[in-house]
Amino acid sequence: MLIKLINYYCYHINTLNIYVLCIILLITFSITVLIGYLIFPILVNLKCKQIGRYCYPKSHEKKNNTPTMGGIIINTTIVLSIFLWTDYNNVFIQYIIFLLVGYSIIGFIDDYYKIRYNNTQGLSAIKKYLWQSILSVIVIICILINNIISYKLLIIIPFIGYIKVCSWLIFVTLSYLIIVGTSNAVNLTDGLDGLAIVPIIFTSTGLLILSFITSNIKLSKYFNISYINLSSELVVLCIIIIGTSLGFLWFNCYPAKLFMGDVGSLPLGGIIGLISILIHQESLLLIMGGFFFVETISVVIQVVFFKIIGKRIFLMAPIHHHFELKGHKEQLIVVRVWIICFILLILSLMQLKYYNND
Repeated sequence: MLIKLINYYCYHINTLNIYVLCIILLITFSITVLIGYLIFPILVNLKCKQIGRYCYPKSHEKKNNTPTMGGIIINTTIVLSIFLWTDYNNVFIQYIIFLLVGYSIIGFIDDYYKIRYNNTQGLSAIKKYLWQSILSVIVIICILINNIISYKLLIIIPFIGYIKVCSWLIFVTLSYLIIVGTSNAVNLTDGLDGLAIVPIIFTSTGLLILSFITSNIKLSKYFNISYINLSSELVVLCIIIIGTSLGFLWFNCYPAKLFMGDVGSLPLGGIIGLISILIHQESLLLIMGGFFFVETISVVIQVVFFKIIGKRIFLMAPIHHHFELKGHKEQLIVVRVWIICFILLILSLMQLKYYNND
């Protein structure tokens, strides 16, 4: 499939586009690193330090003084880059900006409360989910009202094809679960140095390829995927996310000098979920972002089994803490997760051949 895509690109697409995207990637990376070095001392002076959980692996005690709220760097760079490189009159981009800013505010308040009151409570779970739900539903309703996705009642099942959905209520429900679920899944994953940001890069890469295909009428026909003209701006957006994430990884790789906090993880997960909806690859996101959802499921299993039988399945949830307590080193866990996420990316792209009529 990848060979076919490369061959098609070389013969049918203007190769200047790839150079432009590479330039945007490099500039976005550079801006992120620059802003990072400017904001980092401010976060240190304001004592925006990581607040350790009441129960966590002992190895995390050394992380308690590490600055957090690095998501401010990510969000600032993404918004700035959107206005520099994209057509912000594009309704898809407007939805992204709305959700990005809204979820950033929720994450900022959550982080602020944790730092201000020196505890892990932050914004209450009910309030957090309430505001996440309100913002996501607003975006989803706008998509339906504007009727900008003509095939909005179709769901793509990986390796199978299209399945018709006869109810807009199902579409709203699934879209809501994707946005809010992905947002909180990324938030749960962000527990080790570099654990969340690299899977975000891989997932964004997959969404970039899919957005590129759906935005090109010849490629979408070639791979038997619905053509969505507005998704061309999502290609640039995904490049921006990748460049920004690479820039943040400069500070977040082991040993991390900076954590993204909820102000970074909540909006990143939210817009990744929204992109998958706009290009109608919601189901495929479950493969590309598979590890995010494994982390979430591990928490659900832990809570449910503890309430039912009074015992824990894992030594600690999310599951990356379980492996820490099993004696695996942090670097080992993180790199192996990166490998798994890369494999999931390849598996998700393999499904394109199943849509190809050739």
